[in-house]
Amino acid sequence: MTGLTFNVIDGETDGLYELDQRLVAFNRERSDWNSRYFTVEIRDADGRLRGGAGGRVNLGTVEVSTIWLDGELRGDGWGRRLVEKIMEKGREMRAGKIMLDTYDFQARAFYEALGFSVFGTLDYPSGNSRFYLSREI
Repeated sequence: MTGLTFNVIDGETDGLYELDQRLVAFNRERSDWNSRYFTVEIRDADGRLRGGAGGRVNLGTVEVSTIWLDGELRGDGWGRRLVEKIMEKGREMRAGKIMLDTYDFQARAFYEALGFSVFGTLDYPSGNSRFYLSREI
């Protein structure tokens, strides 16, 4: 094929969105690809977002993409309750597993205390590591 060129563009573009949609269409043709997204929010009495998580159920597994708690909520059981809410929503959506990732400077021990196990590790040239964890729900 001739006339093709490469363009490298900083940031997210409409082209990136289109490529993602093409990949999803490809996946749906070959599997039971029925991604369903959800968000769990923790808000204070004034409606301010204080923590939460984002995920999707895909192929029978909850894939957690984001999880965050304001610093003053940490160590008081809010993280555990947040993960429990994610798993509860996953069960409602007929998922049997949950997976997430965390860096060495984040919350690996917290997730392991909740029954998660590391199934993969990526060591970065920076000296940091990323851990991929999962568990049955």
